[in-house]
This record gives sequence, C-alpha cells and structure tokens, in this order.
Amino acid sequence: MNSKLIMLAACTAALILGQSALAATGAQDAPAPASSAASHGGGTQADTPASVDDDRPQPAPRYSATMKNDGGTGTVVVMVQVGADGKAKSYHVMMSSGAKSLDDEAVRTVKKWSYKPAIKNGVPTDGYVQVPVTFNK
Repeated sequence: MNSKLIMLAACTAALILGQSALAATGAQDAPAPASSAASHGGGTQADTPASVDDDRPQPAPRYSATMKNDGGTGTVVVMVQVGADGKAKSYHVMMSSGAKSLDDEAVRTVKKWSYKPAIKNGVPTDGYVQVPVTFNK
C-alpha cells in the first residue's frame, strides 16, 4: 500500500512539475480555436505537442546483468525538450526508478532517440515530451 501511495505522489509531482515547466516556457499553449485558424485564412492543421518519432526505430536501453542482479526494476520518466528542428535540447528525470544506474541509462537511451517538434499554428516550435523507460527482469 505504501509503495502505491509513494508512486502516486511521485506521478502527481511529475505532472505538476511538467505543467509548471510548460507554463513557464509558454511553448505548449492551448491549441487555437478553429475559428482563429479560419480568420487568418489558414488551413485546418491542428496544433500538436512534441513527440517521439514513432516512424523511426528507437534504440532500447541497455539492461545489464549487474543492473538485473542488483534488483533494478522500475520505470523512469524523462522530460525531453525538443527544438523546432526536432532535435532534443535537454533532458530531465521527472520520475526516478529509485536506482541511479537505471535513471542514468534511461537518459542515455532517450538521448539517442528521434523526436518530432511541437506544431503551433502550422509552424514547428520547441516543446516537451515525457518519455517513460521501463526496466523489467
């Protein structure tokens, strides 16, 4: 029961911190209303948040025998800042697995991944994506 409460508290904190980071940068404002796009003579292209590029294969994390034997299991959530060019600009562990070796490996792994930039009013822009990396025995 305690571990579930701790996990819930950690997830809640990650969400709050993530929303604060987004609000502070203004990079992920709410999508413009459909009437706004029409009034500018623009198309109907929807705003989208930054994301992992699912069209490209992403390397899996290395999960060494030492990590497994040390009882290292869990999920690490990494917040990735994605630039308008689709390249990752920064990484931050939003939710730790509780094991530094797994947290470090999760960050090392997502640094190798490909991303798609956020789109606002049809223009690529900086954005954020939360990437979960799970380690199981």
